[in-house]
Amino acid sequence: MSNRLFQNVVYQMKDVIGRTIGIIDENGIIIACSELSKIGESKQRIREELAYASDAVIYEGYTYRYINATDKNDCICFVEGGDTHAGSMAELLAMDIRSAQRLFAREKNAA
Repeated sequence: MSNRLFQNVVYQMKDVIGRTIGIIDENGIIIACSELSKIGESKQRIREELAYASDAVIYEGYTYRYINATDKNDCICFVEGGDTHAGSMAELLAMDIRSAQRLFAREKNAA
């Protein structure tokens, strides 16, 4: 899925979630974010933190969660905050991204 499509999903979700949200790629780089100045930042350390977690990880004021759309831990979503609301919103964002990735893959295979 292209970074532009990730950014589109983030843009659609940002007002609903009401916090800074984003997507980190398999290289640990923020590729989509509701706070545009964060795009391109490296978040390599969070990949290491998530490697030992079974669910979400709270790290430096953000909740992080693997998206797991293709049975690989390639992309990570994040939501500002370490509270239960941030955890729920990270799960919601991950579900939305998974759905978009699957739809994109089906359309790509059909073409």
